[in-house]
Amino acid sequence: MVETPDETELVQEEKIEEMVETPVETESVQEEKVEEMVETPVETESVQEEKVEEMGEMPDETDSVQEEKIEEIKENPMLRSANLELEKPFESEVHESMHPTTMFGVEFAPLIIPLERRLQTTVVLHLVATFFFMGYGSILLGLYLLFFTRYWWLTVLYAGWFVYDIETCNRGGRRSEWVRNWPIWEHYRNYFPVSLKKSADLDPNKNYIFGYHPHGIIPLGAMCNFGTEGTGFSKLFPNIKPYLLMLQGIFWLPFLRDYMMTAGGCSVSKSSIEWILTKEGKGNAAVIVIGGAQEALEAHPGTHTLKLKARKGFVKLALRHGASLVPVYSFGENDLFDQAENPVGSKLRELQNYLTSKLGMSPPIFHGRGVFNYSFGLIPYRRPVMTVVGKPLDLEKVENPDETLVSQTHEKYISELCSLFDTHKTEFGIGEDVKLTII
Repeated sequence: MVETPDETELVQEEKIEEMVETPVETESVQEEKVEEMVETPVETESVQEEKVEEMGEMPDETDSVQEEKIEEIKENPMLRSANLELEKPFESEVHESMHPTTMFGVEFAPLIIPLERRLQTTVVLHLVATFFFMGYGSILLGLYLLFFTRYWWLTVLYAGWFVYDIETCNRGGRRSEWVRNWPIWEHYRNYFPVSLKKSADLDPNKNYIFGYHPHGIIPLGAMCNFGTEGTGFSKLFPNIKPYLLMLQGIFWLPFLRDYMMTAGGCSVSKSSIEWILTKEGKGNAAVIVIGGAQEALEAHPGTHTLKLKARKGFVKLALRHGASLVPVYSFGENDLFDQAENPVGSKLRELQNYLTSKLGMSPPIFHGRGVFNYSFGLIPYRRPVMTVVGKPLDLEKVENPDETLVSQTHEKYISELCSLFDTHKTEFGIGEDVKLTII
């Protein structure tokens, strides 16, 4: 019992010694931790710099992907249509000035629209106004200058030129590659947009007759693809020169005739086609809208009706000159305007057929959109057009083909055209069960 206090004191002394030593060790540990903490920020700053650099690089990669997607949308009319929603601005734009406004049943365009789209609309307006008003407007202007001003001599001067130049539209025209390559035609192409696809290469040592289908209200797809370089025809078909053939009556209208010829336009007369196939060398393509003015009366959105059964003259000319026949189908051509219902047998259709026989051109009752509204006007809707050039049907030259040969060749052509339609229709969102209607 006497020794216990001594042992206790010894234990306490040992504990006191341990406690005295511990702070020393703790201070050492703390110093080590402080050193680690001092070093850690340096490492963190380095890591942060690396992360910032990585974050700086990421937007570039994202921009690249976005650019690829934009290019893909531009090239594919169906993707573009889905993204642009035809007429409407982008849904992601939430500002109310970016959305259409409806008043009194008329849907007006938004106040704020990208400049690119404004330019597209302006170019298409220019072309439509040219087609409808330039010719007749020029006649009225000429009469006004002749009878009501001292500049009568301008009308007389142009009249002399007109008489001298009247047959040029039947002799290969007066094309201008400068006009055909104007940058504005890119805006024209992108408005819808219009795309051009080929099924096979064309030999520049041969001549061709392109059968373009359908006519539509106005064959705007044909004008873009073959009357301009908007879709890059010369790059797809090098050394092939297209001639877009039009009604003879267009070349009786002052100034309009001259403008159309700069685009490679010529008359669709027999003498004009023979000139192109025989007088212009090789590598020429006479582009004929086979259905003509009467087919415009069949142009309703979503329909695929062609007036072709009795149209055999182009086949006979191809046989006579050994030219290859090339079927061309333009998906979406009939969708660019709305037309009043005019079923066969109706009073309206009978009147239209009568006027067509007398005037040489059909009078469809139609409308599209306007410059500042989406409900009515003469401007076509923003709807995609995909033009597909088929494989050439090579023909042997026969000076005087009989009706049997012409009919057989005509049937082959129709078969190739139907095959072309069936092959590509699903690319344009047309059902597998939809077929061409030939009348």
